[in-house]
Amino acid sequence: MASPDPDSLLSQETRERFGKTISAWIERAGWGHDTPLRWGKAAGFSSLADSTFNRLQRGKIAQPYPMTFLQFGLMNDRLARKDYGLEPDDPLLPRVARQRPIEHDDGRLWTATDFFSHFIGELEAPAWAREQPLPSLEQAVAASAEAVTLFKAAAETAGLTLPQAWESLAAVAATAPGDVMPPLGTEELDVLRMVLSGWHTWTPEQLGQLLDMDGGLRPLILLRYWKDTKDVAH
Repeated sequence: MASPDPDSLLSQETRERFGKTISAWIERAGWGHDTPLRWGKAAGFSSLADSTFNRLQRGKIAQPYPMTFLQFGLMNDRLARKDYGLEPDDPLLPRVARQRPIEHDDGRLWTATDFFSHFIGELEAPAWAREQPLPSLEQAVAASAEAVTLFKAAAETAGLTLPQAWESLAAVAATAPGDVMPPLGTEELDVLRMVLSGWHTWTPEQLGQLLDMDGGLRPLILLRYWKDTKDVAH
């Protein structure tokens, strides 16, 4: 990638682009802006203050301290090594384990230097965090229909009524291991319930927000995972 104009290195646009990347990163794992700090405190390593993370998300810090990028690099490295530093029964562990490290498109891990390079505009966002065209209305309708078909077929196979099937699915969504099933937020689950009930069809905007880092649709991943669990296979 060509070096940017020096006059634009610390522009508001590049700061906001960095904010969008780290926002997309934490949202795909169901993290809040305070999760890095909570994890760092629980595991005993230096991590970003929640106020700092939030301001970076909104492009409100023009010149972060060098330690900020070192903390991003440390957190990213721990994620790559699955070095969570948490007790097995720590309630924070499933949420931390859901997250994946930020990597270059060729699989190399982002370091502190890469986070800094992205902040000043020298390094592009990873492919999954770049602006993507919205799915079409036809794609949204098709995805909604596929979800309903999967849900009803699994419920019928397991001998569950649709309300029973939803209770089972919601339970799995709440307890599925974070490293095998990308999370759905409370609002996303509410919309999924309406889709599965036939009361709603995902909009293109909603569908775009449901894609994971690999381009998979998180509700469909949940439905397939649920279908294979003992909860629905009894």
